[in-house]
Amino acid sequence: MTVVFSLEAPYRRAYELHRLTFGSGGPVVAIVAGLHGNELNSMHAVNLLASALQVQRPQGTVHLFPLVNTFGGDEGVKRWPFDDRDLNRAFPGDPAGTSVERIAAAVLAHSEADVCVDVHSGAPHVRELPQVRAPMSGRELELARAMGLPVVWRRTGERLDATGLVGAWRQAGRHALHVVGGRGITLDTEHSGTLARGLNRLLSSLGLTPPIGPGETVADVTRGEIETHRAPCGGFFVPEVRVGARVKPGHLLGYMQIPIGGDRIGEVRAASSGVVMTVRAWPMVHAAELLVRVAATG
Repeated sequence: MTVVFSLEAPYRRAYELHRLTFGSGGPVVAIVAGLHGNELNSMHAVNLLASALQVQRPQGTVHLFPLVNTFGGDEGVKRWPFDDRDLNRAFPGDPAGTSVERIAAAVLAHSEADVCVDVHSGAPHVRELPQVRAPMSGRELELARAMGLPVVWRRTGERLDATGLVGAWRQAGRHALHVVGGRGITLDTEHSGTLARGLNRLLSSLGLTPPIGPGETVADVTRGEIETHRAPCGGFFVPEVRVGARVKPGHLLGYMQIPIGGDRIGEVRAASSGVVMTVRAWPMVHAAELLVRVAATG
């Protein structure tokens, strides 16, 4: 483990950006997790991969950054705790800028690679079936499909998010993937294991590690093939499905009730067949907030 960047902090110890490197030569892959301090599944998945790489001896170079936002991780919060800024909104960063801009610049500089992967958990209020988000076509879609994760979400736009790490990598001419699984603030070891195996399949597809068992992608979809349900009004949402569940038209996905008294005020039912890829975890909702996503399975 190497400290590739450090920064004096207002209190406690100095901030350190740690990088674990396995192997040497090319191809080179960089995998980053923990930009958000409360995304435990991403951190655990990268650490599981690190354990595997200790015995696999990759034929190439793998750089791992298991936890970028260490102070956010200490406090269980998404953002950089000293000024409440989102590290993933600070790219490409500035070596002479604010703390988050300097950290972002360091992550970008020290994750130079042929293929880059940004690993996240879902937001604290939702659970996400492990998925990889990639462009509609091209080399990155090939890499995404090689991971064998349950969902491949093909999205328009080359950069996805102009201020995020994936966008900064692509702007620098690198192949980049955005991987998501589980729920923020919650460690789900099953989802973490699925993410770790997907990352290992990616390395295997690039010739860095030995072949491992195939995954199972149950949905390879665009936004138009994802059925999205949002709250018709404010209330308390009670889910009746879990991520990964197969549903058919009419399947009860959940229902809305009044927070005080519990009177039911509406139901959410599937309109088509598919797999549940997102479920609201925090039940208190406002109108139009996301409740459930169902990805078509063919």
